Amino acid sequence: MQKKAVLSISAGAALVAVLATLAIVVACAWNCRDTPESRRAARKETSKALRACQPEQVLPFLEKLVTEKSFHTWFTTCEKGESSPWCFWTLRCGSLTAVPYDYIGQLTEDQFIRFAGDGGAKPADVTRLKELLAFSDKLLKMNVLTTPAANALKERRLDGFFLSGDFDGAITYLEGEGVPSRSPAWCKGTAAKLRAHKAMEAGDKKEAVKQLLVFGEFMLSDEQKDFEDCDPTTGIVYSRDWVVARNYMRCSKMSREVGDTASADKYLFEAKKFFATAHEKAKDDKKSLDSLRAEMKEDGFALPNLPTDPKAQEKSATP
Repeated sequence: MQKKAVLSISAGAALVAVLATLAIVVACAWNCRDTPESRRAARKETSKALRACQPEQVLPFLEKLVTEKSFHTWFTTCEKGESSPWCFWTLRCGSLTAVPYDYIGQLTEDQFIRFAGDGGAKPADVTRLKELLAFSDKLLKMNVLTTPAANALKERRLDGFFLSGDFDGAITYLEGEGVPSRSPAWCKGTAAKLRAHKAMEAGDKKEAVKQLLVFGEFMLSDEQKDFEDCDPTTGIVYSRDWVVARNYMRCSKMSREVGDTASADKYLFEAKKFFATAHEKAKDDKKSLDSLRAEMKEDGFALPNLPTDPKAQEKSATP
C-alpha cells in the first residue's frame, strides 16, 4: 500500500513537472510570437535606429539586419491534409529576421535617397552609394524579396549608378538585365542619356548631342506622354516638357560650342517652345514654377507673366 502511494506521488510529481515545463514552453512561445503588431513595432524601432546611424554605420547596420535572426513562433492556416489540434490553424516556429526582407529592401531604397545629395550645395556621397550598390546586389541575389520590392530596389540602383558617376555600370545594367518595371524603349532611351553624360565628361560634345537627341526622341514618344517626375530630395516636379526643353537647351549650347550654329539655333527654338508649355503646366506648383523660372532666366529666356491669383484680383477690386 505504501509502495503504491509512493508511486502515485512520483507520478503526480512527474505530471506537475511536465505541466510546468509545458507552461514555460508555451509562455516562451507566446513571448516570441510573430504578429502584425510586433512587426510594426520592429519596423518602427529599426527605422529609428537607422536614421540615427552615421553614414559609415549604415552598411554594417543593413548587413546585420539581413544576417541576424531570432527565434519566433506564429500561426498559419493548415495546409490541405494537415492535422492540427486547432483544426484550422497550426503553430509554426523558426528563425526570422528582425524585420521582413521587403522592409530591408525599402530601407535600402531610403538610404539611396539619403546619400543622393540635392543636385546643388549638397553633393552625392559616392562612397556610401557604392556601398549600397554592392549591398543591394547581394540582397537581390538572395531571392528573398517579393517581385514588387525587387523591382523597386532595382530601379533605385539605377539612380545609384548614375549619381555615383558609374555610367558604364548603369549602361551595362540597362542593356543587360534591364529594369523589370520599365519597357525596352525606356531602357534604351535612358542608356542614351547616360552615354551623353559620359561623352560630356570626356569632352566629346558631338557624341553627347547625338545621344541626347536619341533620349529626346524617346521622351517625345507616346509612351512618355504622361511623364512626370518628382525629385524626392527637393520635391520639384519635372514635366515632360521641362525635361525636353532642358535636353534641347544642352544640345543648343554644345552645338554652338563646336561651331554648328544652324543646329544650335534650331535646338534653341525647340527649347523655347517646350519651356513655354512647361511653364504653363507648372503654374499651380509654386516650388516647381520658381525653379523652372530660375532655370529659364539663367538660359536667357524672357519669363512669361505669372498666373494671376483670382482671390488677389477680387481683393484688389473691392473698394
